This record gives sequence, structure tokens and C-alpha cells, in this order.
Amino acid sequence: MVTDKKREECCGCGACAAACPHGAIRMEADGLGFRYPLIDNDLCTRCGLCDEICAFRPVERTSEPKAEAVRFPEHLPASQSGGAGYALMRQAIGEGRIVYGAAMTDGFRVRHLRAETLEELEPMRLTKYVQSDMDGIPEQVLQDLKEGRKVLFTGTPCQCAGIGSLCSQYSDRLLLVDIVCHGVPSPEVWKGFLSWNEARQGSRIRKAVFRDPSIGWHEARTLLVFDSGERIHTDGFYYIYMKELMSRPSCGGCPFACTRRPSDITIGDSWGIEKAVPGFADDNRGCSLVLLNTPQGREYFDSVSDACARQEVDLNGFLQLNLVSPSKPSRRAKRFEKDFIRKGFPYVQARYGYGSPAHRLEEYRKKIKRHLHI
Repeated sequence: MVTDKKREECCGCGACAAACPHGAIRMEADGLGFRYPLIDNDLCTRCGLCDEICAFRPVERTSEPKAEAVRFPEHLPASQSGGAGYALMRQAIGEGRIVYGAAMTDGFRVRHLRAETLEELEPMRLTKYVQSDMDGIPEQVLQDLKEGRKVLFTGTPCQCAGIGSLCSQYSDRLLLVDIVCHGVPSPEVWKGFLSWNEARQGSRIRKAVFRDPSIGWHEARTLLVFDSGERIHTDGFYYIYMKELMSRPSCGGCPFACTRRPSDITIGDSWGIEKAVPGFADDNRGCSLVLLNTPQGREYFDSVSDACARQEVDLNGFLQLNLVSPSKPSRRAKRFEKDFIRKGFPYVQARYGYGSPAHRLEEYRKKIKRHLHI
């Protein structure tokens, strides 16, 4: 049964709960905000369908994707990369498809939403470095497909895998677009980070952007705008994330951190494009890496490519970490989780975060290495 799996074996996509014909499974959040299936034994008939639907396993596809560097000039100013994600979703709306994607909702909570108009699509723009709440979304996608609608679903590879497995009989009307994912951070740590900053500023946050496009593509600082008018850029949340302290346990063994993807199209940042294709993206305004994984994906991308500059590239030159292997959790990740649940964000910020003793020691070692030219 899915509930017999270890935390490291569950990505929280919710496909098992949506597939259960008896309504015996619900998704429950843990102390970090990650959702896991909980079975009502009075309703469960042990049919095994939940295990069949679970798609957290390697993709069997053997063909290598076609890789392209892509820029949509129209979308660059409001995009964190080359604008490919938004362009794909915008094209889908124009074709009458329903689009599902992660959005920042009230209280800066990240959850998946359903869109049929460009206005509804707007909150789905930009990257969200938090695992999105998928409550009720797999059921909605399945229902839309049953009613004959075409759907574009965007999300992490594990979310796409779950939706693809749940809706496999409707694959001709379902287009899956995943991201090159470093791992999904904790929703509760994000919430704690925001509250901590509000307390420090003495003002409520009215806008939060994980990677502010206005300061350039290569910057990864979070923009916070307060009711007081104060605007700050901070590395605090991103620093803890990149130290592998708060990602979902399953991210450390992700079967999709490779070029065998569970989606039709994969999008990410085209890191290294300045050296690989000089002159193509030298303005620090972003460039997307697009992997076309299936014939359906290639056909769909060709339908939107008139509005973009595209350059086929050798994928071997763009194999960033999470197209090769998963991001392994820090040895301190379990201790971080316990400390956060027991003592809250201010404590873990002081102990593990930017400006902590561990961070200062790290910076000191870097300084020594630079001095010695190691």
C-alpha cells in the first residue's frame, strides 16, 4: 500500500488519492507542510489501485530529447528565464485548452490553479521555490479530460508523472510540461520566513517574488515589498534551500533527475548559453533551455516558436546537476526539520541560515582558498 512507503518514496502528487474509487485516501501535511497519503482502513478494500497509479519510478523512455535554447523577446521583461513557460501556457489558452500551473495565492501560499483565460493565467508566471498544494487538482484534471477538454498541465516532474499516470487513457488530449527541478522546499519554512521578515520590518508583506527579474537573470534573491513601502532583496530563503536542508525527503532519490522525463516538454534555465552560443543571450535577461521529449511535445512547441529566437544545442553541454542526478539532502536536514518544528523559523535562521556561524565559517574558508589560490 502507498502508506507503507517511506517518506523518501512519496513525492506527494496526490494521484493515489484521486484514483481511489472508495475515497479511502486523503493527503495530510507533516510539520514541514509536505503532504502524504493517509488511508481510512474502514473504507479501503485493498484493491491495489493506488500502488498501480503511483508513478514515482524511473521513466522507461530510451530516446534522448531534442534540446534547444529559446528566448521569447515579448515575455523577457516579466520572466525569470527566456519566457518559454509562459509562452506555452499562453498558446494553450489561445487554443481553448485548460491550463494548470503553480500560482502564488493569498498569503503567498503556493498552490496549483486552473486557468481558461489569460487573466487567470497571470498568477502562474514566475518560479515558485515551494512545493505547491495540489489538493483537488488531479481530480479536476481527470474530470476535464473525461469531458473531452484538452489540458496543458505544468509542474514538477513528479507532479507531471502522477497526472500522466492517473490520466493515461486520455494522453491524446493531455500535454505535460515539467521543469528542471532542484527539489521542492518546505511550504511551512517559506511561511515562517515571511513571518520572520514581517516581524523584523514591523510591517506586513504585500508582494513576494522568489527571483526578481528586474535585477538580472543570474541573481537568485527574493524580493519582498512591505506595506511600509520598504523593498528588500534577501538571500535568506534561497540560501537554506540551496544547502539542501528543507527539500522534500523524496527529492534526494528523485527518479526524474535525468534526461528521461515523464513529460512532453521540459523547461529550465539555459545556464552556460553565453559561452556555448556567443551573442544569443548576452544581455542578462534570461534564456530558456527546452527539452522536447516526445513527438507530441515537438509538434506543440513548433506551434509557438514563431514568436521566439531558438537555437538547437548539444544537450551534453547543458547537463546541469538535476539533469544528471538528484540533489542529495544535507547531513543536517533531519536535525533542521526537528529544530524547525520544535523551535520555529527564527531559531533555524540563526543556526543554519545566512549570517549564521555555519555560514560565516563557510565564507571564511572561501576567503582563505581565494587567498591561497586553491
